[in-house]
Amino acid sequence: MNFDRIRPSIDVDRMQRAHVTVVGGANGLTRDLVHSGLGSVTHIDFDRIEPSNAARQDFDLTDVGRYKAEALAASLKRLNPDVQVTYLVRNFCELSEEEVDQHLGQSDLLIFATDSFAAQARGNIESLRLGKPALWIGLYQGARAGEIVYYAPGITRACYRCICSGRYEAFERQARGQAAPPVNVPSTGGTIFDLHLVDAIAGQIAVGLITAGAPNRMGRLIGQLDQRNLLQVKIDPNYTLNGRDVFGEYLGHHPAQFSFNTIALPMEPEPDCPDCATLRRAAQEVTPCEQSSNDTSRATPRAGRSRSGSSA
Repeated sequence: MNFDRIRPSIDVDRMQRAHVTVVGGANGLTRDLVHSGLGSVTHIDFDRIEPSNAARQDFDLTDVGRYKAEALAASLKRLNPDVQVTYLVRNFCELSEEEVDQHLGQSDLLIFATDSFAAQARGNIESLRLGKPALWIGLYQGARAGEIVYYAPGITRACYRCICSGRYEAFERQARGQAAPPVNVPSTGGTIFDLHLVDAIAGQIAVGLITAGAPNRMGRLIGQLDQRNLLQVKIDPNYTLNGRDVFGEYLGHHPAQFSFNTIALPMEPEPDCPDCATLRRAAQEVTPCEQSSNDTSRATPRAGRSRSGSSA
């Protein structure tokens, strides 16, 4: 592929050396990363393609019945025969720690694009354990809005669990048999336009994470976002979050403020987050000499609450 036209915006050489692991969907996003020069992909998904997938995902009717991971691998090789593709027809939550190390350990970025809260939650644990940047993508109920959460070791302080603590609390209430909003939000109502809109934003974050520090627009993106690692995308003009017009609160109520816009919210770590607090405390306990060479020493905890709840 000839990448000359995108080199002013993307460090293609770094993209070609990069490896991304995708858990779940994000088929269009994965293709777009390959369009942007990505050199190696691992895809983990155990679902088969159903007729309804062709109406709202990047599959053809001729793919019906195939495993999604298999069909995506074939599609990526048609797009760029030079891309290295590995796929696992497995449930991510059933992988052993040794298998996670084997298949995710070489990754430069982990992407979690699944309706399964359990898979998203495990993704946070493995991202922290492996010290890997990670990206979570999802649509809210009815695809009226979308969400992108990312974690960059040594840059962002709040992990996925800090940001989505309300979602974890709802899951725990459900596990105890108490009434709670659904944790796994179904994708019913989401069209291919909704998926592509959120994926287009997530894709630029992904390239930004892979090429952070490059002297171009994508390379500067993560530094410009700083601690704003929760992005919410308005799709339905009438969308509210638990009765709150969160987009209006941040962007105002001028008639020009309609829809299809994004807010990037600064997130702070939960002081006692079960997933990342120990990691932050360990970073604080290193000696001054170690701090000078350890980027994770920047992960100083400050009190804050999540803006991303369970009933979006």
